[in-house]
Amino acid sequence: MRKSTALKAASQFFSLLLCLILLPAAFAQPEELNGTATYENGTYESNIVSGLEEIYGNYTVHDINPSYYSVYLMPGENETFNVSFRNEGNENLDIAPKVVAPSDDYYYDVVNESWITILPENVTVSPGVEQNFTIEVSVPEDTETGDYEAQIAFTNDTYPEEYDTPVYIQESAEGSDDSLSAEGYSDPMYVNAMYLCVSVPVRPKLELQTSYISDTIEPGKEYVYAVKIKNVAGKDVTIDPKVTKYEVYDYSFEELAFSDDTIEISAPSTIKAGEIANMTIRVPVPENASGSYDAYIEMNADGKENDGSVPQISLSFTVDKQPTTPYVRTFNTTTTDPIMLEVSAETSGQDDSVRISPEIEKPSFEINLKCNSSPVNLTLVKTSESGAVYSQGYIFPVWATEDSSSYQSDSREYTETYRAVGAIGTWELTILPKNTNSFDYSITVGESK
Repeated sequence: MRKSTALKAASQFFSLLLCLILLPAAFAQPEELNGTATYENGTYESNIVSGLEEIYGNYTVHDINPSYYSVYLMPGENETFNVSFRNEGNENLDIAPKVVAPSDDYYYDVVNESWITILPENVTVSPGVEQNFTIEVSVPEDTETGDYEAQIAFTNDTYPEEYDTPVYIQESAEGSDDSLSAEGYSDPMYVNAMYLCVSVPVRPKLELQTSYISDTIEPGKEYVYAVKIKNVAGKDVTIDPKVTKYEVYDYSFEELAFSDDTIEISAPSTIKAGEIANMTIRVPVPENASGSYDAYIEMNADGKENDGSVPQISLSFTVDKQPTTPYVRTFNTTTTDPIMLEVSAETSGQDDSVRISPEIEKPSFEINLKCNSSPVNLTLVKTSESGAVYSQGYIFPVWATEDSSSYQSDSREYTETYRAVGAIGTWELTILPKNTNSFDYSITVGESK
């Protein structure tokens, strides 16, 4: 079953959370484990069931920071981090850290010890002294995508095989029998170890100019969009882009504005290594279309199911006719101060680069004003245009922008300001927007400061 990139990304995100939150609990520090834990200041045995020492044994718990660490590396990449070990015992310790398999049932594959380099390899640590270790994780080029886990053990102390879960003193109901679980672990559970999670993502094959196309379209018109595709796989990649519905439950029972086969996609069947190609999406909107349409374009790279190495393009269209009747607003005045009107509309900058036709026109407004049912002359005081501008690469990748442009615009706002002679009475303002389906307005009685 195919899944969208968004779902795959969410899955990887929650896998990482599982590394960071759930699994480290299995390697918690002394207060969460049974046994006689020896510290500098004495023996911790306040809530351990009497007589369990023979089952769980004695061990010294040393301070390891961090107790877990996660890395996100592509094949061929590496990362270095530091871990401190403090000797909490009363004797010198010869420490030679080693990579070992986790003691619990594996959620992921086990990290190969050849990926890990630990320096110093061995060192003597005196009581109360903190020793720093440098750990380098190097993921080989041929590593398969997935999540990997391991422990880095600093001492050879392990819990007995019978160890399962902490047992604490509780008042038992009369006649009940408190017993210990004897289920052991397939691998030793090290007392003084940190947990390591290595996530190896899929190496991308393609990059897209944009991950979505969102637009308001009119019935009876044809819209054309162009999206650039870059091959970053290092080899030729075949594509066969298809419109695909989201695999989610829809309880609204609302039909889509038009069918999937309404959308026409044209793109080269093969994109050479390093090449940038164009994909054209054509949307001839039916005359009777209304409502909205949501789907995505699956690239079907190399004829295989998407493993996360190929992004998708989300499609979101709202079918809406331009208003033919104006918006009406009535208000009253008690002074003869002048009337100031301001009307504005905002457009998205994404459409300028992606939508080829029809050309996007600036919003404008047909405004009329009456006072006590009589028309009032409006004087256009000013028009203004404002927008958000970013350096190249903020909105679209650098390779997808024109060489001559060092900036990209995210959105634009167009504003028209009018003045009318004031009078006491009831006013009626009508606004008919053009080239936009939404706008903001303000009415000010009296000169603005």
